[in-house]
Amino acid sequence: MPDDEEQALAVYEALRQLGSARPGEMGGATDLDQERATAALGRLTELGLVHGRPDGQLEPVEPDTALVRAMDVYHRAAEDHASRAESLYRATQALLYVYRPAVERVSNKVEIESITDPRAKVRMVAAMNAIAQTSADSLHPGPMPPMELLELSIEQDTQMLKRGVRLRAIYPEAVLQSSKHLRYLERLSGLGVAVRLLDHAPFDILLQDREVACLPANPDHPGGSPMLLVRSTKLVWPLQVIFEDYWLRAVPLADAASSGTDTSVFTPQERVVIRLMATGLSDDQIARKMGVHRRTVQRAVAKLMDRLHAGSRFEAGLKLGQDKDLARVLPPSRSGSGVAVG
Repeated sequence: MPDDEEQALAVYEALRQLGSARPGEMGGATDLDQERATAALGRLTELGLVHGRPDGQLEPVEPDTALVRAMDVYHRAAEDHASRAESLYRATQALLYVYRPAVERVSNKVEIESITDPRAKVRMVAAMNAIAQTSADSLHPGPMPPMELLELSIEQDTQMLKRGVRLRAIYPEAVLQSSKHLRYLERLSGLGVAVRLLDHAPFDILLQDREVACLPANPDHPGGSPMLLVRSTKLVWPLQVIFEDYWLRAVPLADAASSGTDTSVFTPQERVVIRLMATGLSDDQIARKMGVHRRTVQRAVAKLMDRLHAGSRFEAGLKLGQDKDLARVLPPSRSGSGVAVG
């Protein structure tokens, strides 16, 4: 038997002989010092073998009585545990299969509105601009809208800038060929809009506060296509990533305007288009080869013709065939022009 249990037994037997005693008297009754006597009484209390009276006296409790009481305490604890376990089960079922799905339905809810009326499109964009709080990013592949719409846009941009909204806009490099459009972009830049130019972009995008997006339902026909208004962070976020990628590849307006356009410099994508054109592939075939949309190829071809001042693909092929810089990427031509024209 452990020493502490022997000491508790000695105090218990002494208390049974005395009938009752105060805690401080138990040391003298058992020849234990006060520290050991107190520890022994603690053990007896733990076992339920002592009972304290209101006058401070301690009385011994029969072992059978203490055992019954211990069993009662255990059963009550077991019942309480079972009740808590049942409550936990019900709470878990409710949280997992009722409340969490409800929250997920709300968070995953995708709000997409299709707007077909041209005037309604203008009103919707104006309404979005009026409530923008932190940022407004826009991608414009072209062609440029009428000047009256651009003037309206500049007024709205001015108001957003006054509210501290960060504005970024990407426009096609072709605006450098239009003095009125170039002046418009210079005005925007002077107001505080960050403007960059890019050779081509897939479709119009307007992003606000990283939560709302506007884009055409059919990028091939943006003017006649319904405008999609998307309110869903899960859908807007990928569009924002697309914009950031184009923003990194675009050239600041000041740099593009100062460098001008050099028809002897071709982008990697243009070189691929030229090489595939030279094999006689159609726009659809080139698009499939490059893994891009046909409209992207058509824009690239149109841009090449514009830069070369060519009135047709055949004329563009002749001029490209005479470009020494492209000689190493063009395949041999049976027609002698350097670029096959299909």
